[in-house]
Amino acid sequence: MTEAEQDKTIRAVLAAYDLPGRICGITRLVNGHINDTYQVKLEEEDRTETWILQRINDYVFKDPLLVMNNIRAINEYLDNQLDANDCGVIHFLANRDGIIYTEYAGGIWRLCPYVPNSVAYEQVENSQVLVSAGYAFGRFQALLEGLPMERLAETIPGFHDTPDRLRKLFDAAERDEAGRKTEVKSELDFFRRHEKLASRLAELLAAGELPLRVTHNDTKYNNILMDIDDGRPLCVIDLDTVMPGLSMYDFGDAIRFAANNAAEDEIDLGKVSLNMDYFEAFTRGFMAAAGPSLTETEIDHMALGAVVITIELASRFLADHLDGDRYFRIHRPGHNLDRARCQIRLAEDMLEHLDEMNAIVRRSLPGKKEETA
Repeated sequence: MTEAEQDKTIRAVLAAYDLPGRICGITRLVNGHINDTYQVKLEEEDRTETWILQRINDYVFKDPLLVMNNIRAINEYLDNQLDANDCGVIHFLANRDGIIYTEYAGGIWRLCPYVPNSVAYEQVENSQVLVSAGYAFGRFQALLEGLPMERLAETIPGFHDTPDRLRKLFDAAERDEAGRKTEVKSELDFFRRHEKLASRLAELLAAGELPLRVTHNDTKYNNILMDIDDGRPLCVIDLDTVMPGLSMYDFGDAIRFAANNAAEDEIDLGKVSLNMDYFEAFTRGFMAAAGPSLTETEIDHMALGAVVITIELASRFLADHLDGDRYFRIHRPGHNLDRARCQIRLAEDMLEHLDEMNAIVRRSLPGKKEETA
């Protein structure tokens, strides 16, 4: 799409809304990886407003209307619960037809206000970033505890079906389409040794011992807008993957992302380990917000969620490597294998510290104090 075509399309989409002023600037934002995102500035007399316009990626999300229906259910449920002091959840503006999305040029578009004085951190600046992120994601779960699960659709079926992910890995090894199986024998042995452990949460869910909750499913700390001055969490964003799931998956994926001392694709595995200070910071925030609404079984298995999610992602990286790198974009030969090995090492380190992680979860519950000798 040329710049002129882009400008024409965006103006046509915006015409579906009652917006004040005239368009005085359109800028494409490139920091997102999935959706097409634009910053739109509107000017009226001596006042300027900023809005964010997105087109949902219908390759990743095969049914964008399911995504928007989930978001609508969440927004409607929260409308009467949030106050000015709460960490909010991104809301989208209804168009003239009263719908929170607009269909145009074969795409699904949505519009939300820009949150002023906010920042989304791409790197951990200090532990307060993780405390705030933990609180925001924990608060998100606690606020939505009463939302009936039948109001939400599965936007990505089987997204965290760990046993199925492992089956797909072993199937990929059997097919060995890229002829790479012989180089990953030790990695495959790791998954066979830990298959039962990695399937534990799914088994508890199937047995009715863990409740389904409204989960975000992309709990990276850059999906929280924070106050640029004091670091308070202001708003949870990127709700496209919200669907029924397990609390431990959200917690675990956040830990996997935030508390690794190395990059996700680090080659030097000696650098890969769990940063216990970061783990404790995120856990402190998450449990402060979500702890009172969690069951004892959830609390007992919260730390295990970090291990399970890390093993699950490692299996996906390795399966893609065996299949010839079809899903995850690579930037060098063996990139997915490097990613898999990094996540395997991180999971191993988590297992070595699992007792300590469990203790941190427990003492992070509201009202709990660290035991003294």
